[in-house]
Amino acid sequence: MNRKQLITSLVILAVVGLSIYFILKKDISSWNSSKYSATGENLLADLDVNKITGFVVSSGKQTATLKRNDDGSWIISEKDSYPGDYQKILNFLKNLPEIKTVQNINAGKSQFEKLGLADSDKEKGTAIALDFIGESGKKLASFLIGKKHFKKEENPMPFMGGGMSDGCYVLLADGKLQPRLVNNSFESISADPMSWTDKSFFDIENIISMESKRKNPDESWKLVKDEKTDKLTLADIKDGELLDEGKIQMLNSFLKYVAFKDVKICPADFTGESLKIEAGDGFKYDICFALNAENPGQYHVNIKATAAIPENREAGKDEKPEDKDRLDKEFKAKEEKLREKLDREKSLGKWLYTLSKGDMSSVLDTRKDFLKTKDDKKAEGPTENAPAMQ
Repeated sequence: MNRKQLITSLVILAVVGLSIYFILKKDISSWNSSKYSATGENLLADLDVNKITGFVVSSGKQTATLKRNDDGSWIISEKDSYPGDYQKILNFLKNLPEIKTVQNINAGKSQFEKLGLADSDKEKGTAIALDFIGESGKKLASFLIGKKHFKKEENPMPFMGGGMSDGCYVLLADGKLQPRLVNNSFESISADPMSWTDKSFFDIENIISMESKRKNPDESWKLVKDEKTDKLTLADIKDGELLDEGKIQMLNSFLKYVAFKDVKICPADFTGESLKIEAGDGFKYDICFALNAENPGQYHVNIKATAAIPENREAGKDEKPEDKDRLDKEFKAKEEKLREKLDREKSLGKWLYTLSKGDMSSVLDTRKDFLKTKDDKKAEGPTENAPAMQ
């Protein structure tokens, strides 16, 4: 590279660098302009998050009341004290000290509705009220979340739907009636109690057998894992019957991607049809399910888990002494994980979950649904064991 080329390259780099600098400076100044002059004050400067023992989120007709247990776990009052999503709650509380006032809004009470901060906005469900509770039920802080603030983009991306939210308007319940624009949009905050529930569910792995008992005996079925193919098959398959492999193998992922719609304590008199599953590592699941009379697109489901977990490891026939410590440690580590899984899944046995009909669809099939029809066989043509006609 000669001297002239070097100078040209440096000039180009300088121009690119300055362009990036001014773009970033302009972006940062969107919060620091006279229109949105940042005060930098913490919204909840006097709130010690470590003293929060509960909080209430309310909007319209919905209310979510979360309470902290002595062991640090959280429960949701409106859902019969169902466990809360610990990580979501922890992240929410940890971020509270980071909420800063970007601008104090000069607005009278008559203008609060434009910001979503009027008294009626909470009742209409267009605003969210947050109340933080301490020991002995003492209210530590309260504020109302109003409309979101959207940063204006000179060249917005069409697929992004316009500007992105970079904050929202809030009103502290401190008697000052001072609306503020803050640097947090509270995107994940909802007054729906279900939005705070722990979504972890049963983890049914390596299904060995499944037995469905329906009200109509003709619709009942039992599947077992074939030792040769390692696939599920009908336990009583007859000569001439051909399995629909696709439908049967779908059962291997039963309950793996479920997001339950609702939950409550399971009534002692709850009855329904049953499904028994035997899975790997000695786990067994007794499932009772019934159609939701109020919503035919949903099912009520109760699941009870048990497991026979060995406490001691049997040494292998050709096991070497130098391998014993390693194998013992691996066995112990696996045993601890299995016991944790069992404890968690047993604790879920007292609940009645509401699942969509789609989540239950694979086990709602009857025995004949697992078999291919004559038309299916004709469409497939000759099988491997039946030579084609010449």
